[in-house]
Amino acid sequence: MKLDYVIVHKNGELEYVKFFHAFLLFLTKTFHSILTHESLSIETSNKMERNVMTSLSLLWTMHVSIFSKKVLYPDIFHNNSPQQTFDDYQSRTILPFLKNLIKEVEQYPFVNEDYKVQCINTLEQILRYYHINSSSNSIIVEPNIYAPPPWFSKNC
Repeated sequence: MKLDYVIVHKNGELEYVKFFHAFLLFLTKTFHSILTHESLSIETSNKMERNVMTSLSLLWTMHVSIFSKKVLYPDIFHNNSPQQTFDDYQSRTILPFLKNLIKEVEQYPFVNEDYKVQCINTLEQILRYYHINSSSNSIIVEPNIYAPPPWFSKNC
């Protein structure tokens, strides 16, 4: 029995989108509930901030992995557009949740300001994977670009 790898890959991609949706919603609700909970100790807030920062970093790593597979193995995944990670429908599904989380992070009074900067930077990197048609900030990979040899002295 031969598997149709295109269908398997597309189903896997849809599962990633469902996971990203649920995870972004979870993180948004986490920030929202912590903002309304006033009696957190500095130590607890610091741990939570570090955990969120780590979670966002892992989420970004997952995006890099998916994007890399589509670009590096276009023959396997039958990718017509190696420049776009997710299709427009998938982007439109995740984009509002991602933007809402960015808003929550920006409003949250972090104990450690470095964590806030790292969270916002990571979210902005993730956001670049969700361009819809003509985004100027999107990540674009130009396959098969000829790289010239390193510079050599003419006297060699």
